[in-house]
Amino acid sequence: MTDRRDGVPKPTWRNRGGDGGQLEDAQNYIERLAGQPAEEAVPKLLEILGDESWFLRDRAGMVLVGYGCEAAPGVEGLLKDGLWYTRAAAIRVLGRIGEPRSLEKVIDYLDDGNRTVAEETAKALLDFCRHDRSLAVAKILHGRGIEFREKVLSMLHRLNPDATGRLISLTKSKELMGPEGRLDASEEQRLIIEVNDSDWGINWPELESSRPLPEPAQNLLKFLRGSDES
Repeated sequence: MTDRRDGVPKPTWRNRGGDGGQLEDAQNYIERLAGQPAEEAVPKLLEILGDESWFLRDRAGMVLVGYGCEAAPGVEGLLKDGLWYTRAAAIRVLGRIGEPRSLEKVIDYLDDGNRTVAEETAKALLDFCRHDRSLAVAKILHGRGIEFREKVLSMLHRLNPDATGRLISLTKSKELMGPEGRLDASEEQRLIIEVNDSDWGINWPELESSRPLPEPAQNLLKFLRGSDES
């Protein structure tokens, strides 16, 4: 019932009668893709992220996460897809992969008009925090102003209050954040690529409101701008 190319069945489950048979065929197809080289599997898995079935998108997403940074550029390409559920699935995958460069593309979807996409973006921010980028996330929120920051943190608190408390502790640290001030695009990009939590003494799982944060040699704004903090 399936066609084959390079040893991998083509996704013909949509042409079969009966939802149960289609779902089983699709799941088997995704499992087979998991054992293929990234250059063969990733494009096919990206196609499934556009499927109407949440179950199939979720399964394909989990396999894509297994390919790590090899899959990230292709997944990023889906962010401009017109279908909200494809964007949401892509953002979820990128957060779980945690490739720093993807953060720059993901974060702008916090303002997406679709609530699910915006919430998936907020959850992805916490995933990037788990991937050594909590300080970068905190500074981006800090740099975009109080109104934006409070809106995002409020949404995050609804979704995950414990993790949000850790992020809030970073945004409130004057020693780390430096003075209020908007970052330009190049500064945000440098922040995302260069600022690792581990280099600044930050350990995301151990952040607690009752524990003092490490005292940095300089704040992030000074790090990004040198001696000019204006």
